[in-house]
Amino acid sequence: MKAIILKDLRIYTNTRKYLIIQFVVLSILVLILFLSTMEFYAQGIDINKDSNPIDVGKQTYILFILCIFFTLFLVPRHAVDAMSIELNEKKTKINMSINNWQLLKLTPLGIWRILGGKLISVIVWSLWTVWITIPLFALSSYLGGIPVILYVKSGILILVSCLFFAMIGIGNALWFKPTNAKSICYGIVLTTTFLPLMPISPFIEIPMIEMLSPLASLLSILHPIKGHLWLWNVGLYSVLCLVLFPVLVWRISKI
Repeated sequence: MKAIILKDLRIYTNTRKYLIIQFVVLSILVLILFLSTMEFYAQGIDINKDSNPIDVGKQTYILFILCIFFTLFLVPRHAVDAMSIELNEKKTKINMSINNWQLLKLTPLGIWRILGGKLISVIVWSLWTVWITIPLFALSSYLGGIPVILYVKSGILILVSCLFFAMIGIGNALWFKPTNAKSICYGIVLTTTFLPLMPISPFIEIPMIEMLSPLASLLSILHPIKGHLWLWNVGLYSVLCLVLFPVLVWRISKI
């Protein structure tokens, strides 16, 4: 499994496309953090004149955590690419068509280890930007940001959502061509994220349907008015991941 993880991470770090994406995402996150800090601080100065102070740190880091969540929309793309790298056929020097998957099946690695390695490599690469920005949260104590427990809850939710999105990406890559797989992935991800938030029937009549949306669950953490909605979402996505994993193992064994 470790060999699969290192191989995929090496591909990511040696590919110009992925490095550009990572640099752009990190730059945007840092820019948003500092621009929002200055903007909320300036608003706080104006509001303080009316004796109604604004919590600069809390507002800034709520916006920043939401931006980090939106970076998860890159996960399905990475997952589809990670599987397509193995399945795409290439011509060898002796004029034979072969793909990396055929070579992987010759190794003593079990299928579940190969799938696990793929998932871990996608998650590590996708959340690398988040881990790089962790030192920036040190400003939270100075600015008076949100409590540490909310960071922990948000981190758990983002991690589980990342795993679920990665499984969706790899699963679609096993059944469809890369272009179609990415389209289907984003259809599923965007639907589950935003549709439960729409003020339309039946979503209004069934409040618990919001647990399908990781964004709604994240908002319930940052604005604790809906109890333990985030726990329901984490539990649901964890169960779905446990169900999907053997299905993906079965599918890979048939290739």
